[in-house]
Amino acid sequence: MTTTPGPMNAPQGLGSPRPASGGPSPSAAGGGGGVGGVAIDPIKLLMKYKYILAGAAGVGMVVGVVAYVLLLKFKPVWTSASVFEAYTPSASIISPTATGNMESQNEIERFMLTQARQMTREDVLNRVATDPRLGREAPLWTSQFEEGGKLDIVAAVKELQNSVAKTRIIPGTRLIELSASCRWREDATALAKLLREAYMTELKRVAGSSTQTQRDQIQQQLEKFNNELRDLQTRRDALLRDAGVTTINEQGSETLQRLYILNTQILDVQNQIQLRQVSIKQLQDQLDNPAGVQFTDQIKDEVEESPLIINFKQQIQSAEAELKGMLMRGLTREHREYKRTDSLLQGMKQNLEAERQAAMRKKFDSNLEQMKIVLQSLENQARDMTTERNTISDKQQVAARTMAQVKDLEDKIGNIQRSIANFTEQQRTMSMLAELPTANRVMVASEEKLPREVSSPKLMVVLPASMLGIVGLVSALILAIELMDSRVKGPADIALMPRMKLLGWIPDASEDPSGSGAIETTFRDRPRGVIAENYRQLRSVMAKRLGQAGHKSLVVIGGMPGSGSTSVMCNMGLAWAASDKKVLLIDANFRRPGMHRVFALRETPGLADVLTGASIDEVIQHTSDARLDVLSAGSREKRVFEMFSSERFGQLLAELKARYDLVLIDVAPALVASDGLAVANRTDASCLVVRAMGEKRGLVGRLRNDLSDARGEFLGVVVNAVKPSAGGYIRGNMRATHEYQNPSETPAAA
Repeated sequence: MTTTPGPMNAPQGLGSPRPASGGPSPSAAGGGGGVGGVAIDPIKLLMKYKYILAGAAGVGMVVGVVAYVLLLKFKPVWTSASVFEAYTPSASIISPTATGNMESQNEIERFMLTQARQMTREDVLNRVATDPRLGREAPLWTSQFEEGGKLDIVAAVKELQNSVAKTRIIPGTRLIELSASCRWREDATALAKLLREAYMTELKRVAGSSTQTQRDQIQQQLEKFNNELRDLQTRRDALLRDAGVTTINEQGSETLQRLYILNTQILDVQNQIQLRQVSIKQLQDQLDNPAGVQFTDQIKDEVEESPLIINFKQQIQSAEAELKGMLMRGLTREHREYKRTDSLLQGMKQNLEAERQAAMRKKFDSNLEQMKIVLQSLENQARDMTTERNTISDKQQVAARTMAQVKDLEDKIGNIQRSIANFTEQQRTMSMLAELPTANRVMVASEEKLPREVSSPKLMVVLPASMLGIVGLVSALILAIELMDSRVKGPADIALMPRMKLLGWIPDASEDPSGSGAIETTFRDRPRGVIAENYRQLRSVMAKRLGQAGHKSLVVIGGMPGSGSTSVMCNMGLAWAASDKKVLLIDANFRRPGMHRVFALRETPGLADVLTGASIDEVIQHTSDARLDVLSAGSREKRVFEMFSSERFGQLLAELKARYDLVLIDVAPALVASDGLAVANRTDASCLVVRAMGEKRGLVGRLRNDLSDARGEFLGVVVNAVKPSAGGYIRGNMRATHEYQNPSETPAAA
């Protein structure tokens, strides 16, 4: 492999035009791998500031421990709690834990929520605050609200409501927790006890009041029924006396006896008809009920004893036995045979249920039809007896009317007697329920205990919170600093700037594993170094750009003093000369010339002398490389900055381009002088050199606009002295490149 890994190759593709959207090309973005860019990379920031963040975490840990100790000493919170269990209304005589169908799960949940709020109602808290035991059992807590030996009940209730009393429904259970929290351990337990007792007292009071109201209503209804019963009995006895009989069964003649018998039979049949009609109506209502028919136990038992159902059950038992046998033989539930048998078992169960439902429905329909037949028979019987009675009643109109009235009164008497019996049973049931522990639907499951440890502060809560808080604060500060830092940190900054072209980048000399030396002649002195390889890559990119447009003169402009434009241009000249090109380096920095010192040449005569009439051949100096010549700045007294805008300078460049394959021109930094822009109007092309962590992006953008407006084509930007950032991979790639090109300095690879 002859190319360097990772970002060291990136500049070869950085000269290509940027996408129309203005975003960086993939190669351009790759050129900044491992170097700080405009976008915030959290991994790089983490690696860059890992020691600061680690220190912040340590500080947070110390602060958390200190805060925990201080809170534990000066503001601890002790919590004691009692637990209550809620019951459905059907938890009655048989067992306190029995559940019925009267209340759904939603009802019990609503009831628990209601009771949780009731536990901290103002009247319950008022009962605690006014309890004479409060001052004795919770003296430290009570002392906060005493003024002149008198308890401020309003303030105490407010504190109980806001901070002390808390309720919580334990998920997945019917348990409600009522807790009390304060700074004193014994006082917290005492407050929890008083809260529990106050709530239970209030609960019994409300339940007792409600029960007594219901009992009074039932008693009033019983008295009303008894009065009606006595009145009906009196009216019945009067009718019997007026008819000349002493009882319903005593008749004065055969006709009257027969009439009485008929009336009795008719009434009996009518009662049976009513009963049958009620039963049929109930069955019809069940058919119309969206929830489906509720079959009686008798129907269910008859269906369960049918041969078909018994056969289905036997088949299911055989299948279940077969499944158990498979498990005993070592087959798993995921085995195909087990799954097949299990699927058959489920199908048989479904068939059993379907047959059971069909049989019960058939039995239900049969019973309904039988009742209709019996009803029709009773109705026919009633009509016949009525006809016979009407015939007899022609003779005994008075007796018949009397007996009818008596029967009506008897029916009313019977209805009232049944109502009295029902209400009496309700009274008895209420009395029995009132004596149960679950009468109020809430029981104490566990009483409060003296807490063994504080509920707040918790070290495992305070410590992480403190660490996260301080680390978060430091992270926010780091992020703010990074966002406000507008310096060019590396090639990624340039690649991400709109309409900016990145030609390449040069690593900082201190990062080159090949050693240190003169920066301006790195390519010549350390040709196998990483920096020299970067200049080769930069040469390839620029050669392609210059060759496509036929450019032969290039001005290299630095953004700010110290950007390294002179060293970049000198190494570029050496790189081009090494590729068998005839290159001329011109020092057009009339303010601080330095190229003559780089190559150990004389300062005068030079460019200023040529522009004032000296011969080119007399001033051009040769270096140790026969393909590289230098034109120094020239005499100080002849350095006139306006010469760069003169026609003589343009003619000189035209003459030099005819002699050389490439003319490179060094000028003063653009920030301190406009010489570079004047020269860019005379040359074929220009490029800008910026120093990483030196120039700001705003300055680079402004210089790009200025150079883009010049006559010479603006090729792009070279980022100089790039240092690897934390979390990047430039340093590793530099080391790999150096070791690959200098195998004699590293152990032989396996």
